Amino acid sequence: MEESVVTFNVFHHVAWGTAISVYFWLVGASAGSFVISSFGWVFGIKRYKPLALTASVTAILMLLIVPVLLTWDLGKPVRFIYLLIPGFWHATGPMAWGTLLICSYPMAMIVYTYFVIKNDQFWARATGIVAIVLALSTHWYTGVVMELNPGRFLNHTALAPLLFLTGAFISGIGLLILILTIQNLFSKAANRIDWDLFIEMAQYMMYGLAFDAFLLFLEFMQSTYGSMNIVLGHEEVLMGVFKFPYFWLEIVIGLVIPFIILVSPLKRNLYAVVVASFMVCIGVYGMRVWWVMGGQYLQSFY
Repeated sequence: MEESVVTFNVFHHVAWGTAISVYFWLVGASAGSFVISSFGWVFGIKRYKPLALTASVTAILMLLIVPVLLTWDLGKPVRFIYLLIPGFWHATGPMAWGTLLICSYPMAMIVYTYFVIKNDQFWARATGIVAIVLALSTHWYTGVVMELNPGRFLNHTALAPLLFLTGAFISGIGLLILILTIQNLFSKAANRIDWDLFIEMAQYMMYGLAFDAFLLFLEFMQSTYGSMNIVLGHEEVLMGVFKFPYFWLEIVIGLVIPFIILVSPLKRNLYAVVVASFMVCIGVYGMRVWWVMGGQYLQSFY
């Protein structure tokens, strides 16, 4: 009997760890950056054209890290090939579609970037539309993968794709503001990105933060008035073991403080906007941490 107790109460290793949370952040920030890149060439907002190349190159570079993280996380890296073989690929599997998206999205961005460099408006717009659809779909699928986990009830919510896409939008803008600020420091005056664009992007980020707060409020109501499992997850995981990434990183550092900065007169101060952008990037990563690892906590350790 004692052996049975030991056997059935062992602790299990967390299936997804830091590599997956970083992967989610990279894919999201990449998609968010690319959406801003498309403003000039796809949507015809000419003032955004000067930053399009930087934004698209940033998105591509971040995505190049993704395959390394995913194959490393497998333990046996060669296994990734099963998702590419027709006999193993299955249309009902979100990860199967994710494999196609992760492979096609970078290629579409590279083609789009080529036409941006060539200053070809027609083909940059045409390929940019395809790349936008793939960018949003790639991060949408990550939310779907987390949503379709009934055993991980913290993740099992239809709001997951919206939360992931919103986080992608704001973190992509935040990262782009940081990179463009550094780029301006080393660029000639004639080639610097106009400060008014920074203010405009920061306002887009503020709107995203407001929507993110609304989604978090909906989740909070569910975790407060939901089933016993959901309430337990909120108390033991979100406000317990993972309180730092959930409450302090995501909500306080990544949402409340940046929102206050961006609705106050500080939104016109370069240093304040840069600080807010950095905090948003950190906060979105905190969300990825508790969403990936916290979602498995009760299932793995209780």
